[in-house]
Amino acid sequence: MPRSPLWYLKSVELFAGVSEEDMHEMVSGVIDKLYDPKEYVYTPHDRVENVYVLKEGEVTLYKSTDGKRVILDILKPGAVFGNIGFDPESADRHYAEVTQKAYLCTLPHNYFLQIIQKRPEIAFRALKVLNKRLAQYEAQIRVLSSLQAKDRILATIRLLNEKDEQSILPEVLRKPTKITHEKLGNMTGLTRETVTKQLNELEREGMLTIDRKHIHLTESGVRSVVAMAV
Repeated sequence: MPRSPLWYLKSVELFAGVSEEDMHEMVSGVIDKLYDPKEYVYTPHDRVENVYVLKEGEVTLYKSTDGKRVILDILKPGAVFGNIGFDPESADRHYAEVTQKAYLCTLPHNYFLQIIQKRPEIAFRALKVLNKRLAQYEAQIRVLSSLQAKDRILATIRLLNEKDEQSILPEVLRKPTKITHEKLGNMTGLTRETVTKQLNELEREGMLTIDRKHIHLTESGVRSVVAMAV
């Protein structure tokens, strides 16, 4: 069973430092909803006004270009997404698809603005969240444009492993990201055949381990990714 909305909001960086009293007041305007896999939280055709906090499960953000899916991000518990830039008209157009059964806290746009007016520091933290996400996307672009296929795959798996580790849920409740060949292809711009070939080579080299659809980098794999950034 999911924990209370209060517990989740208190665990999110965006609301760090908010008093217990203010937090209880904030929760009163939050809408809880359960989404099943393959449901959309929103699509590029929707006017995205709300702010969402992922409590449990997984949501994938992606764009569709010429019929090809390009994954922007895979969100884990504690992630904040939606209209955190305060302006529905400036929101980036993409799909937000549930890829593991998800519990979401929804903060309606006007309600979120009321919170910010009362606690301006939350607006500052929202900008930090946006900047962090922008830095991640820029790093992904560098990976796609400058690294060889094998290094793209290593860097992407490291990113997904780190997201699992950063979940706000206790370790016993975490659900690792299922890293399929198709998902890696959509994140790296590689064909499925290339992904399969490179994964097999990396496993033979001891850079990663594959257990069904759960792929984890070994210490050698992590060191290789760290060396790319030097």
